Amino acid sequence: MIDKRTEKLLSKLAHICADGSYKIIEKADLGEKAELVAQMIGFLQDTGCIDIKYTDEKVYCMTVLPKGRATVEKKHSKEESAVLTKRTLLILAITCGVAAFVGTVVGTIVSNIF
Repeated sequence: MIDKRTEKLLSKLAHICADGSYKIIEKADLGEKAELVAQMIGFLQDTGCIDIKYTDEKVYCMTVLPKGRATVEKKHSKEESAVLTKRTLLILAITCGVAAFVGTVVGTIVSNIF
């Protein structure tokens, strides 16, 4: 299970390594505390999400493996599904409100005629 910070880091790495090749990434570009980033990268490597070819005090040479890409894509698809669901609920609520109003108007008109 990946926590939110590690998931965010993996998403950033997947964006940097979008073409699937190894990229040289400066540790300073990854933000946060160096020790925390090192722990997260170690976890991602242990779980098979990334592969590190080379590392030193200032840079990593790494790529995101298919498992890591799948994890990032799965997260994005869940976010898109949630947005679609919220949008659908909003449209449904508005439609129900309009239908209730029209039903009330028609009912009033019919009751006044008879």
